[in-house]
This record gives sequence, C-alpha cells and structure tokens, in this order.
Amino acid sequence: MTQKQPFAATHSVFYYLQHCCITLVLSITFLCLYSVPFSSLAFAEQRPKIGVVLGGGGAKGAAHIGVLKALEDLHIPVDYIAGTSMGAYVGGLYATGMSADEIEALLTSVNWEKGYQDRVMRGDRRVREKQQEDRYQITSEFGFGFWEVKAPRGIVQGQTMGEILRSTSGNLPVFDSFDQLVIPFRAVATDIENLQPVVLAKGDLAEVMQASMSIPGLLPPKELNNQLLVDGGITDNLPIEVVRNMGADIIIAVDISNEFKNRNELNTYFAVMDQLTDFMVRDNADRQIALLSDEDFLIRPNIRGIKTTDFARMPLAFESGYVEVMAMADELHHLGRSTWFQDYIDNKQKRRRQLVPLDELVVDEIRLYNNSSYADEVLLGRLQLEAGKAISSEELDESVHSLYALDRFERVDYRIERIDDENVILLNVKEKSWGPNFIDFRFALEDDFENSTDYSFGMAFNVTGLNRAGAEWRTELEYGSDKRIATGLYLPFVRDHDWFSLITAEYKSTDYNIPLFGEEPALEDIDFFIPATYTDTIFDASFGWQPRLWQEFRVGMRYLSGETEVLGFPSFGVDKRKSQIGYIRYSLDTLDDFMLPKQGNLFELELAASDDQSRFQGEEFDDFSVHFDMNWKGAVTYDDHTFIGKAEYGRVRSDFDLRLDPKELGGFLNLSGIPKNSLSGNNKIFTAAIYRYNLMEQDFGLFKSSVFFGGSVEYGGVYNNSDLSFKDVPLYTAGSLYSGITTPVGPLILAYGRTEQSNHAFYVFFGGAL
Repeated sequence: MTQKQPFAATHSVFYYLQHCCITLVLSITFLCLYSVPFSSLAFAEQRPKIGVVLGGGGAKGAAHIGVLKALEDLHIPVDYIAGTSMGAYVGGLYATGMSADEIEALLTSVNWEKGYQDRVMRGDRRVREKQQEDRYQITSEFGFGFWEVKAPRGIVQGQTMGEILRSTSGNLPVFDSFDQLVIPFRAVATDIENLQPVVLAKGDLAEVMQASMSIPGLLPPKELNNQLLVDGGITDNLPIEVVRNMGADIIIAVDISNEFKNRNELNTYFAVMDQLTDFMVRDNADRQIALLSDEDFLIRPNIRGIKTTDFARMPLAFESGYVEVMAMADELHHLGRSTWFQDYIDNKQKRRRQLVPLDELVVDEIRLYNNSSYADEVLLGRLQLEAGKAISSEELDESVHSLYALDRFERVDYRIERIDDENVILLNVKEKSWGPNFIDFRFALEDDFENSTDYSFGMAFNVTGLNRAGAEWRTELEYGSDKRIATGLYLPFVRDHDWFSLITAEYKSTDYNIPLFGEEPALEDIDFFIPATYTDTIFDASFGWQPRLWQEFRVGMRYLSGETEVLGFPSFGVDKRKSQIGYIRYSLDTLDDFMLPKQGNLFELELAASDDQSRFQGEEFDDFSVHFDMNWKGAVTYDDHTFIGKAEYGRVRSDFDLRLDPKELGGFLNLSGIPKNSLSGNNKIFTAAIYRYNLMEQDFGLFKSSVFFGGSVEYGGVYNNSDLSFKDVPLYTAGSLYSGITTPVGPLILAYGRTEQSNHAFYVFFGGAL
C-alpha cells in the first residue's frame, strides 16, 4: 500500500498539469475567437476619413453629380467636401444632405441661362414703363452724372442667379460654421482686390455659392466679410489643400478644367480669351494636384467638347463622371463597406433632419437695410411681408421679385439669421451703383423701296430718385421723319405707391397726307394727296391708380395748341388749332413683348371730351367733340407657332370736321401693300390676324436670335364722316408674307404686302415701332 502512495501522488500531479494545459488552450482559443470582432470594431472606428474636392467648370460641373452617384453606389462615405465655382454649388447641395439623384433632378430642371439674365422683363414692368420701353427699345444700362457716363460692374448683377441658388439650396439660415451642415463643407472664392484665394467656412450658403461662382466681367464681385469676391477658379480651382486641412485622410479630387485648344481651334477672339482663362485655371489646378499622395485619387471625366455654357449637355457630363468612377471601382473598393456606409447614411439622415429651412420657421422680425433713395415705407409696402407668422420661400421670393421689378435696384438680397433667439429676415436693398440717372435709345426704320422711308432716332434721359417716394423726371428727344421733344414728371405717393400723378409737356412735328379729292380717303386715291405738317404743343396733367403691374387707370386734362401747314400751297396759309381735353383712360398690358409677342394681351381704352377752336384763312370754328379710342393686341403660342390678333377702333363725334388729330393706315401689318400712313382720317377701323413660326434659334455668343417667318390677313380703313353706317365705311382687305430675325435693337424683317385692289409693296422693317 505504501508503494501505491507514491503512484497516487504522481498521478495527482500529472492530472493537475493536464488540467492547466487544457485551461490554457481554451483561454487562448477564446481570445483568438474574440480577437477578430474586437479588431474589426477598432478598425471601423478608425476608418479613413474621405474628402471630396470638386473643381469649377460651369455646365461641366454636372460630372460632379455623376461622381457622387458612383461613390454612393460603391458605398463610399464622404466625410468632407469642398469646391470651387460650380463645384462649390454641387458640393454645397451635397453638404446639406441631398443625394446625388436629388441634385441631378435639380440641376437638369433649372434654367441656367436665365440665371445670366437680370433684366426685368416687359411683363413684370409697370404700364408706364412698358410704354416707355416700347418706344425706346434699346435699354443701354448706362447711367450718367455731371460730365460722366457710368456703367455697371458686370453684364448682369446676379439677382436671378441668386434666386436660383437660394431656392435650390433650401433657403437655409446663416451658419456659424459650415461644419454644422450634414457634411462639413468649404467653398473657395478669389479676393479680386489682392488676387488671393479665400476659403469660405461660414455664413449664408447661397451667398457663399454665388461668391465662388461670380465670373469677373459677367457678374459683379460679391461683397462678403468686407472682401470683394469673384470666381475661385482664378486662384484655386481644385482646393485639395483645403480638404486636407479639414481632416481628410484620403482625397478624391474631380478635375473638370478644360484641355488647351490647338492651333485650328484658336480662330476667334473668344477662343483666344478662353485659352488664356484655361491656362490660368489649369496652372493653379496642377499645383494642387501635385499635393496628392499615392493613397489619393484624381478623377478626370471625359468632358471634352462640352463647353462651360453647354447647360443642355449636362446629362452627358453627369454620365461621364459616373462612368469614370465606376471604371476605377477595383481601386476604390477598399474605401467602401456596407456596414460603414449604413452607419454613414443613418448619421447623414439624422443630421439632415436637424437643418431647419425657411418654410419651417416662424419669422419674428423683418429687418430692412435700405441703401436706396426710396423711403422704407415704400419698399416695405411693395414687399407686403408680415412678421409673426410662417413665410414660405415662394412667398418671400415673389415679394422680392415684385420689389426688384421697379428696375431701380442693383440687388435685392435677403438672408435668414437667428438673432437673440428670434428668426429674423434681413433684407438688403441696394440701388444701382451706376444710377440714379439712366439713358435709353430708340431706332426705327421702315422703307417700301418706292414711295416712303420713315425713320426715327431717339435718346431718353431718366432722372430717378428725386424724392423718397421715387419721383422721376424723364426727357425724350427724337429726330427723323417726325420730330419730337417730350418731358414728364412722375410723382408717386409715399404711403401708397399704387397712386401717382403725371405731368408732361410735348412738342412734335408730324407729316400727314390729306386726300386731294372728296371728303373720304380712298385706296384708289392714295397717290393723290396734299402733304401737311402738324406742329403741336401738348400739356398733360393726370392722376392715376395702378393696382397691378399690368393695369392702370388715369383721369386727366390735356391742352393742345397747334398749327397745320399745307406744304406746297402757301395760299392756304396756316391753320391754328387749340383744344382743351378731359379724358379717362384704362390700360391693361400683359404682353411679354410689344413687337413680337408670344403671349399676353394689350388693351387700351380712352374716352375724352374736347372743346376745340380752329382758325383757317381768317375764319374761326368752335366745336365740341367726343372721342372714343380702343386698341387691342393679343398673342398665344403653341410650341413654335404664334397667333396674334389686332383690333383698333377710333371715333370722333363733332359738329365740324376739323381733323385735329388724324388717324392713319398704311405700311407693314397696318394695311400692308400701300406706303406707310398713306391714308388718314378722323375715324378708324382696323383688324388683323397674324401668324408667326419660329424656325430656329441662333446663338451669336453675346446674344441669341430667333429666325422666323409668317403671314397676315388685314382688314380696315379710315374715314371722316362719323355719321356713316358701317356698310358705307371704306374698308379694304390686305395681307402680307414676311420673314425676319431678332436682334438686340429690335427685329429685322423683310416683307411683301398686297391689297384687294392690287396695291403692293416690299418692305424692310428694322428696330422699334414707328
């Protein structure tokens, strides 16, 4: 038994050692099994931070959306984003939490060409200004002062572009830092004063985007933080270093700058200037590209052939960006994992819900920064905004547009800020820096190649801001077939801008054709007439109400003193005329264009009573007349087909046929086929149906033109005896065929007209209305 004792002890020791080994093996196995998820978790927490850099390039910037779409499909998160010019716009939208699909839908729906057209369109103007523009159709955008001519700092001022950027970016309040966005964001602009890049890291997102996109010469510098900022592409078109400084471990840079043109492509002034610009942009982009490491990625979509302004080809740029990234899918694969991306998306959606756009805010205060000659109550009355309630983006944009339609402001901007725990809309109204006095021009020509050439040159001087209500003094000078000098004072009321008074004085000399045979003008007698010159001095004072931009009522008095000289017949002497006229006038005008309208209506109605005196060859006549005048023009367009209707009716009831203010017919679209204004009489009936087909659009770089052709059917006449029944009025049928092209000074039209009595004429028409 003693022998067993040593055996038993030995066995116990062995069993103990065996148990320890098993425990050690199990412990090691346990640690090995759990070490994989622990290391994966640690790696997940330390995944590389990815920064995306988007370069500038106008319409080519749609390639950025394709790149972002491909990164989403490859499940690659974006932790930081920065851009220049169009890259700043796309990057800013993406930083608000929008997906690539959402941005693509926005970019392809925006009318980018409209963003470079700030001019207040005719349909948005007041009735009085529409009438001025119809006569002085060459709006120069030049201002004048004492012995100086002023010009704006850009071809356009960025008002419409600002509206586009603000509406598409969600109308968000001001940010203390763009790190507060869903994805931290930076934009790059250029300080035009010292030509240094400026990194924009806070502020109003739409303003920052516009500063980065302000092309010098085309758009004026954007003033932010006491700096004058223009397009960032001049100094840093591919801000790689900016994203690196934000904290990115790996950078994906998208370069869409142009390739240099070859000798054969450098055949125009614009091509040479583009080459110089491309060099400047390409040079600073290459310096940034040199900063990329081996772990970074440079993407250059195939966008050759797509120009900066080829907005219609943006879908092709989008596709190029997407294809280029997907071709690199194997190289980029290690940056994307489903678990990472799902966490990224969840966090992105959570942060996006924290952004509060204007539509979800109650506006506590509206604060006006008035940098104009108008009184605050005039501007606020025009805006018609009320604090203490929610204001939608559409409502605010419409109010701003209504104020800008006065066409006296360089910019009407706004931003939304949180001040003392209140939501405040800050409105900044800036008067035109090249004002307050402006010059417009007039040119019109109509020739029938045989009997008559009518032409007119003119210049208008508009002095604005005469008082806090917006009073204006306008003077017009014209020389040509007719001569005219006119001046007028427009005096709106301060409290209610819809009410106004208008005082005008006018001197004009006009030639008329008086029938040689019979009392009534006849088509067969148009070659038999006595030429007469009417010289009139007119004073007019009226009181008006304009409840809408397109509607106006006026009540006024008009005094006319004139002379009629029959040319070639000195024995007739000079007929002296005087009239005191009281009138009521109504105007409705929604036409988008006066000469070549596509839509809208123009309706004018005037009822007047006059006390007339005339002295001819020593004999005096006193008369009382009642005048009724109606004028209508309407247009509707379907695709490229435009249909226009015209109707004019003028009637004078009086005891004597004094012919104080003859109405005329003749010329293109005014009884085509006879010389311009070759028929004249106290009364007028005229109608016309006109068709126009828009054949093509031609882009000439600085402006676009439409090529068109069409025809008309016209019916009407003039007469003197107001007691004639309708069937006895001498009315004639005529028609025309024409073709033309639009130009910056008005349409250029070649036409052929013919009447029912075989009168016919060829016409050339150029410029404004005569």
